[in-house]
Amino acid sequence: MILLLIILFSLENSLVYVSASTFDTYYARIMYDDVYLYKSPIDVDEYSNIYFSLPRTYFVELLESSNSEFYKVNYLSFTGFVKKEFVQTIVGKPITPYLENQNFRVYSELSRDMRTEPSTISGSSSQVVYIPLYSRNLTYYGSIEGEQLVDGRTNIWYYCKYTADQDYYGYVYSDFCDEFSLDEIPLNYEEVSYTSEPNFDSDNGNQTSIPIENKTTAIVIAILTIPAIIFVFMIIKGGKIITKEGRKSNKEIKDY
Repeated sequence: MILLLIILFSLENSLVYVSASTFDTYYARIMYDDVYLYKSPIDVDEYSNIYFSLPRTYFVELLESSNSEFYKVNYLSFTGFVKKEFVQTIVGKPITPYLENQNFRVYSELSRDMRTEPSTISGSSSQVVYIPLYSRNLTYYGSIEGEQLVDGRTNIWYYCKYTADQDYYGYVYSDFCDEFSLDEIPLNYEEVSYTSEPNFDSDNGNQTSIPIENKTTAIVIAILTIPAIIFVFMIIKGGKIITKEGRKSNKEIKDY
């Protein structure tokens, strides 16, 4: 019993380390505003190389370390790249990894063209689909700075999904969309434990130890040691019984 208490105390007052290979997937939290989901792992902040800005406090799924500066990631149905310095790896999988179900409406002609880029410079060649006026079946994914269609107004475009006969993806000019605001995007307050960069090279047998600052985990590990302690105790006790029986048998033989 004393040994068990010692184990519990030491586990609860120290970091518990587990192998990174314990987890099937890795996630990282988006720590800042204006963290871009890039199309390629190069440091070019132009919309030709950017899908959209990711919402702060949510997460991306890490696929691999592309280079010293970028992770290859999944965000919802998109695969792209994020800069390592703007995200923080977590332990395990978050309950709510992505911002979802943010819908809005278009109410002006300037927002009815969904485009492959946040600009009208390319004309009809960049048009994805023409959106009926007052459509509400548009889902927001992220935002990006692009062409300012109206002087003195915003240059922000929304990257979104428009659902009609099929799903269409592209940019719409934000200034004439409503029932949604970037200022009202809910933050993700989910509590997580942070850790260092995982080891993606799982085939070489190397394992990266990562800390879990979690008392619950420590208690679980301690509980799992109880059967082992009981087993050792029974062996020791059984050995004493056998020794006593052996001595008794020897005495009976001598008396005989």
